[in-house]
Amino acid sequence: MRTIHKHLIATLTLTLVVGFAPAQDAEYIGQDQCKVCHNKKPEGAQWTVWKDMKHAHAFEALQSDAAKKIATERGLTVPPHEAPECVKCHVTGYDLATESIPKKIKAEDSVQCETCHGPGSNHLADGRDVMFKKKTADEIDWTAHLMAVEEETCRKCHNEESPTWNTEQFTKEDGSKVGFDFEQAKAIIAHPNPTKAKK
Repeated sequence: MRTIHKHLIATLTLTLVVGFAPAQDAEYIGQDQCKVCHNKKPEGAQWTVWKDMKHAHAFEALQSDAAKKIATERGLTVPPHEAPECVKCHVTGYDLATESIPKKIKAEDSVQCETCHGPGSNHLADGRDVMFKKKTADEIDWTAHLMAVEEETCRKCHNEESPTWNTEQFTKEDGSKVGFDFEQAKAIIAHPNPTKAKK
């Protein structure tokens, strides 16, 4: 009975890990690769939408006078664009333990696609399978290798640790003010594909 219980727990754990997150062996590929397929105007031009958002300029913001002032007030000994506590939220894939970014990520690309959707190498492989006619688009589960965007993903950076945290940034339906509201924030950065809505 105990063995069955262990197998059941292992199966459920595997289902949760594999079913709701990209494969652990996925690697970061960089926003240039995403642009190839995700910038077609009839499909919503997601890359262009992202490029016009604050996320796309997050690393640049660390080099502003305002960021330098905050860094000085916080007692940082290096400029904010070099400080791990700042870069971790302003650059995709930044690893605090090694104080480095993945090799295919450029710091100046800031908070790009893979911050929210997860490392894209396996998703890119799906796209290449279709491009080289190994599979049809209908044979691919396009969400299989993308991380589901959930509130916890956003709150890793949009939280009280941020020196620019504003407790009144969002107004809820009941009139109360909060520092972060997932649904409102998601609407601000929305970049849907209108062709998928028709299916």
